[in-house]
Amino acid sequence: MVGNEGGGLIRGRNLLLATDGKPHSMKAAQYAIELAGLASSRLYMIYVVSGNDEGDKQAAIDMGMKRLDELKSLAAESGVEAITLLEGGNVYESVLSAAERIRAGAIIVGTSGKSTLDRVLMGSVSEHVVRNSRCSVIVIR
Repeated sequence: MVGNEGGGLIRGRNLLLATDGKPHSMKAAQYAIELAGLASSRLYMIYVVSGNDEGDKQAAIDMGMKRLDELKSLAAESGVEAITLLEGGNVYESVLSAAERIRAGAIIVGTSGKSTLDRVLMGSVSEHVVRNSRCSVIVIR
C-alpha cells in the first residue's frame, strides 16, 4: 500500500488521521497506520462531533469514542501507538486546528468520491482540508 521508502518527507513527523467512521475513512485509517509504522511517526486520530449532531449529541459522542477506540486497537495490532482526539465543533476548523496544535507533517483523510454537485450542496471535508491546510494532505479514495 505505502511505498517502501518509509515516508521520506514525513519520517518522524506527526501524522493526523481525520475520520468520521464511514467506510471511506476506514481505508484512510489503514493507510495512516501503515504509513505511521513505516515513517516512525506518531499517529493522531481525530473524530469531530459537529454542530449537525445537536439532536442526539450524546449518541454522536458515544459513536465517536467507539470508532476511535476501534481504530486505536487496529493501530496497536500493527505496532503503532495512536493518540485519539474527540472534538466538537466545525469539522473543517477542528481538523485544521488539530493539525496546527500537533504540528502535523501530514493529514490523512478519506474521500467518498461524491460528485461535484454533492460537494457544492454539502461540502467536502477532504476538499476543504486540501485547500486550507498548511501541511501536506494525503487523500485516500
